[in-house]
Amino acid sequence: MPGQSAHFISALPLTSQPLPYLTFLGRAGFSGFPSPAQDYEPCTLDLNTRLVKNPTATFYVTATGDSMEGWGIFEGDLLIVDRSIEPRLGHILIAMLEGEALIKRYALYRGSPHLCSSHPNYPPLLLEGSDCQLWGVVRAVVHEYLR
Repeated sequence: MPGQSAHFISALPLTSQPLPYLTFLGRAGFSGFPSPAQDYEPCTLDLNTRLVKNPTATFYVTATGDSMEGWGIFEGDLLIVDRSIEPRLGHILIAMLEGEALIKRYALYRGSPHLCSSHPNYPPLLLEGSDCQLWGVVRAVVHEYLR
């Protein structure tokens, strides 16, 4: 079954220490930097706190394939997956379908639940009557611009 698949990696903490975090917000079209003294408050960002809501139910997956690019998931992206979230229509899931680990969006297609890709070359996969096991809901995607 071609398309987006998942490569499972261990559920280790993302970082052992909080990282420095700047308090200003960036926006597209913004030119230049604000004054360094303007509204400066030193603070930190702990990626575990920000991205992992239920550590005992969280694992990480590396995406392979191109079927989810239209929804912002690219080859090599790190997915943070939470097994404790009840899947709903529209969620992106990690599922085992017919023995293959897949990354797909849970959706209705022609009135029936399917696992869907964003890429038109990969047809929706019918869940009814298939051997499908849900592994979790994708909570976040980490995309590196410089690899």
